[in-house]
Amino acid sequence: MLDLKLSVVSEDERIVEGYMAVFGVKDICGETCVKGCFKKSIRERGPDSESKYKIVMLWQHILSEPIGQFLELKEDNYGLYFKAKLDPIPTADRCLVQIKSGTINQFSFGYEYVWDKVRYDEATDSIMLLEVELYEGSAVTIGCNMETYAIKSAEDVVTAKENLDFETEDFLKTLPRVKQLELRQLITKHISLASIEPKRAKLKSLKAKQADQGLVEIGGYKLNVNEFKR
Repeated sequence: MLDLKLSVVSEDERIVEGYMAVFGVKDICGETCVKGCFKKSIRERGPDSESKYKIVMLWQHILSEPIGQFLELKEDNYGLYFKAKLDPIPTADRCLVQIKSGTINQFSFGYEYVWDKVRYDEATDSIMLLEVELYEGSAVTIGCNMETYAIKSAEDVVTAKENLDFETEDFLKTLPRVKQLELRQLITKHISLASIEPKRAKLKSLKAKQADQGLVEIGGYKLNVNEFKR
């Protein structure tokens, strides 16, 4: 997530505008946005799209704290420009007041990698983002919030997963760029394997039961070891 200190606020009209990303500049996480990386997401889920799953504006990347809707979202030669209208709710009121005062003066974007559109540039030691899945833009302060929580319901599980995704991203970005890509690939493999774990557990249970009965499988053949006992 890239943070910028560029914003304009019209408190009466509840309008905030600025840049959520700058092209060609390596951010503090070691990533560089390439012009065009947001184009597909904006076309498919931007404010002018027909999507019901539009890119939304949040407070501090908190998915349960949407504060408004984007009126404009576009790439120009400088970066990812936005204009948003904030809702008449307490969190958005706070956002407007603190942007105007300068307490909040940065913006950030929430995204996922498109794996075949990510490159590592050794010369700049940077991850080049040629395309990303853009989900949200946020008004943020510097740093991450460390939270504890209890999972109480199915909805909380979803929220916990989303929070874990953000925490994992923050941790990954502390690693060297090459290692980030390697670890992301390993995590993806773990997720794939975890999805079939129940089947594996069932198979393991079946094999354990067969072992108790003296059955073992060798080369595709089941043998009763009890027959070989003296």
